[in-house]
Amino acid sequence: MKLSIFLATSGAVLAAATPILRGRRLFVETKVVVDFVTVTVTEGVTPTMFGNRRPSPKPAVVSSSPVAPAAPTTPPVVVVPEPTPEPKVEPTPEPTTAAPVVVPSPVAKAPEAPAAAPVVEAPKIQEAAAQAPSGDDYQSTALYHHNVHRANHSVPAVTWSQTYADYAATVAKSCDFKHDLSPGGGGYGQNIAMYAGTNAADDNASHAASGGIGDGWYNGELHIFPSQDYGKPNPDMKDFEAWGHFSQMVWKGTQQIGCATQFCPKGTNLSKAMDGWYTVCNYFPAGNMGGGYGENVLPPLGQPTVLGH
Repeated sequence: MKLSIFLATSGAVLAAATPILRGRRLFVETKVVVDFVTVTVTEGVTPTMFGNRRPSPKPAVVSSSPVAPAAPTTPPVVVVPEPTPEPKVEPTPEPTTAAPVVVPSPVAKAPEAPAAAPVVEAPKIQEAAAQAPSGDDYQSTALYHHNVHRANHSVPAVTWSQTYADYAATVAKSCDFKHDLSPGGGGYGQNIAMYAGTNAADDNASHAASGGIGDGWYNGELHIFPSQDYGKPNPDMKDFEAWGHFSQMVWKGTQQIGCATQFCPKGTNLSKAMDGWYTVCNYFPAGNMGGGYGENVLPPLGQPTVLGH
């Protein structure tokens, strides 16, 4: 039995300095107008609302005074007159005062809380299920192992870019396990992976790539990403080196990828003791942009695990 050692490491993710996508916000302004009617009530006057004012009629004051008897015009006859009845004194009526009409001031109604802005659900993207690659077609393999996992996060499938694949091939041929964005002048994201073993020479590029992409970058890092930070513009970054490949893979704003996998015999910078394979994938637009995680790294749907190997 051959002794085999499997090494899998993944490099950190480089990203451009500016956010790729900016979120849109919806503001709802609600204006509440409250009309106040001020009513002043004065005794004896019927209050009126503001409008065409008409003078209120003053209440008529009705009063009576006792009437004196008329003086006699003939010489007095000694007659015992009947006692003159005392005039009846009508009581002076109280001035008629209109009862004040009290119009309560309208109660200022507390403005109703504005209705919550309607929740606008983003249209669900109906993506065709990622098709498993047939045979050892490298391009199909790389696309499949990206898109099958992107679908689990409700984001669109990426397409192949030969330009970025050529940049990746330039880096992979160096067999030097480190990030290099110099081909093409940068401006894209990059994931790297390698494995080495005593029987690595018997493997092929497609198989090596599927292991790095599916098992290393996705299945190996999905559960390290802080799940409580889905939806936040910036998650806790202390373990970024451990989950940054995963977040680049499923970054919603990324539209194109280009990958290459190079066989590196033992003695190279990749591995001094064993043969190995070096996989490089480039991403455009780049992911892992500060402030954009909430919109671009969405929680998983819980679909069945898809293994790379």
